Amino acid sequence: CGIEKDDLPLTTQPHATSKISQLDDLYHLNTMGFRGEALYSISSVSKLSISSNGWTYTADCTTDGDLTKGGCERGTRITSEELFKNLPVRRSFLKREASEAQLIKNTFISKAMAFENIHFKYYQDGALKLDLPKRNTLMDRVLDILTIDQKLMRSDFVFLESENSIYKIRIVASLPSLHRSDRSGIKIYVNSRAVDEYSLCQAVSYGYGEALPGGAFPYTVVFVDEDPELVDFNIHPAKKEVKIRNRAEIHHAISSLIHEKLPKSIPTIVSADEQMELQPAASKKVLFE
Repeated sequence: CGIEKDDLPLTTQPHATSKISQLDDLYHLNTMGFRGEALYSISSVSKLSISSNGWTYTADCTTDGDLTKGGCERGTRITSEELFKNLPVRRSFLKREASEAQLIKNTFISKAMAFENIHFKYYQDGALKLDLPKRNTLMDRVLDILTIDQKLMRSDFVFLESENSIYKIRIVASLPSLHRSDRSGIKIYVNSRAVDEYSLCQAVSYGYGEALPGGAFPYTVVFVDEDPELVDFNIHPAKKEVKIRNRAEIHHAISSLIHEKLPKSIPTIVSADEQMELQPAASKKVLFE
């Protein structure tokens, strides 16, 4: 619906957009941001334009902002230009444009993964590079992303779910026949945030157990919706780490859910007579396919 004209000048003030009005709010957070520092931080190192409902507010680094008529008529569009122009030393450490673009794309994908009810578009140099339309199910959104740059079959994945009064666990998991040689295919989300949580990645491996060969890891995306009072994201500036009060319980729930609900592949039993009829060339052909 967009930001109202009178609120635009407040958007780049420190903590003006904070979702916290009293200390106890820290224990009941269900929003992605809550400190109110993002737009303020970006406006202090770039030229930031916020266009909304027919008005545009521009803040250029540390100078006072300017509110003018015109711009985006519906909703809000935020544009950051000339990043680190007032910090040449910091700007010199930026990577090549292609590398920075890839980092931005990775962040875009990470955020879009958990919100299947939002339509995301990624543009680079004015060209649409990635279009993730709104989806009816979380599994569809996850598979849309996993199949972008990888030749993966949607039929090789299953959706697992478990819920109680405290937490809800949803998992998009690959069948044991599909695996890779590292853990990079395992993603963990807690309350819609992508986090680095080794113990929960470990729980995924435990769940697969002997279904995978040694040194193999699945493609698995785990979403944990937890009571906000039991999690703390304030231990990392980018909220990439989390403290979970009932971590052991969540660990066990993930491992058990995968172990019990993941379809087990059943080896085909071939009689001795049928084995004699198999042609070596045909066997090799099937193997390579």
